[in-house]
Parts: sequence; C-alpha cells; structure tokens
Amino acid sequence: MYYLDITLTINGAMDAFLLLFTAHLLRRKVYLINLLVGVVIGCLPVFLIIYQYPLLTMISKVLVPIAMVGIALRTEGIWDLAKGVLYFSLLAAICGGLFYALLGWMGITGINNYLTFWVLPAVALILTGGYKIWERSSKNNQFLDSVIFEAEVSFEGGKTLVVKALLDTGNDLRDPLTGTPVMLLEERVAREVLPEKIIEFLQLPWKESTNPWSLLWKGDEYYLQKIVFIAAKGVNGQSWLLGVRLGKVKISQGGNMWQEQSVTVALVEQVLNREQRFQALLHPEQINKPVNKEEIAS
Repeated sequence: MYYLDITLTINGAMDAFLLLFTAHLLRRKVYLINLLVGVVIGCLPVFLIIYQYPLLTMISKVLVPIAMVGIALRTEGIWDLAKGVLYFSLLAAICGGLFYALLGWMGITGINNYLTFWVLPAVALILTGGYKIWERSSKNNQFLDSVIFEAEVSFEGGKTLVVKALLDTGNDLRDPLTGTPVMLLEERVAREVLPEKIIEFLQLPWKESTNPWSLLWKGDEYYLQKIVFIAAKGVNGQSWLLGVRLGKVKISQGGNMWQEQSVTVALVEQVLNREQRFQALLHPEQINKPVNKEEIAS
C-alpha cells in the first residue's frame, strides 16, 4: 500500500536537496520558483509508477532529470545542461544508495513510514560532510602542486638523483663559506648516489661533536672541498647539518626550468613528508630566475 503524501514528501525533499547540491557544485544561483517547479516535475514519475504506466515511467527516467535540471538551474546550452544532468544523476545515485543503506541499518522496511523522515537529514549530512572533506583535501592538494617542483640533483661521477622538492619560504639557510642558498634533502634518499667518501664521513661521530669543523681540518683535502657544516636552529636548540657541495641542480615545474650552479645540499635524517609528496626543501632564491629548456640543454 502506498501512502502518497509520505512518498511525495520524501521524493520532493530529496529532489530539492539534490538540485541545490548540484547548483552548489556548478556554482549556479538557484531561484525559489525554478526550484519548486523542478521539484514538482520530479514528482511526476511517482504517479506513473503508482498507476502503472511502464512505458511512460521508462521515458520519464530520461526526460524528467533533464527537465528538472534545465528549469531549476536555468542552464544555457546543451553542454551546460549535460554537465548539470551528469552531476545530478551521480548525486542521485549516491544519495539513493545511502538512503536505502540507512533504512536497512535502522531496520525500516519500505519508505512508506514516517520514520524515514529521520533518514533524509542523515543522508544530507553524510553527503555534505563528505563533500566538505573532499573539497578541503582538494584545495590542499592544489596548493601543494603549485609549490612542489622536480629537482634533478647531480653528484660527482655523473650520478644524478631526481626528487620532488617543496618550496620552503622559511628556508634561509646558506653555505657559511660561499653564501649560496642551501637545499635540504633527506639523507636516506641521497645515500643512493652519494660519493663513497661522503658515505664514509657520515659514519664518523661528527654529530656528537660541539665543533665538527675540526673533523674536516684533520681529514684529507677532499672533505674540505666537498663538505661544509651549516648551523640550524631546531626544537632542541642549535644543531649542525652536514652540507655537500654539488656541481648543479636542475629544477622544473610545468614549462619552467631553473639551473643552479655550485649548490650546497644539506642532508637531514628526518622524513620531510609522511605521504612522500616531497623529499627535499628548496630555498626561495633557487627558483627566482626561470629559463627555457633549450638554454639549460646548451
């Protein structure tokens, strides 16, 4: 047995929510009169189902969503209408699935029950909350994409390492002897291509020393040329970072490329990003002069 008032109310409320949500996704303004007309049109298939018009019911499944979106959102052109219908249909499928899943979880059989009115706000909250989380995550990802670059780090012996590098505007570290800006790089990643002598030096107890420079002065000439210690302030006070002087670093993003000569890379033990979105931190001055790919290649 159908309770027409319950069925129409649930159908109308859901259609209104879906149309408003679709308008929000498409950044469209909705007028009340257009919304009401769209909701009324959305109720027509209910009568076709109740009074058993199978052919008209099948046709209405195609024409009714088009009419609802076209009138409620006041779409302009076929592409605008098609995009609106697509968004509306996807939202309807998701909402329908949530609606019946919640009915089953609450032990409600059928929709001709006043208890189903409690399900509608729950569906709206779940969908809206999920969208808000997705939107926030999407904005964060877009921001990260704009400040993440690809860095090709060249070591001696022709060895290169390609990593993702984040532009860190707070990075003001410089080589204490040459004044060149410093790029931070995860040590575990750099070990793949570090020269053997640098690997050997990393085994020395320089971290326990209050003045690690003495280890360089007592070592061979190679250490004096390739290694430098950079003072850095952390949560535990001042510490030292081991810096390695390189030949060059190529940095790229989209169609822009940058090339730095005589770059110093500071090795850090900690993982810079748990999701591994980047493994290095750039100094702001390392990307302030874009050049084209042909110039770098030459």
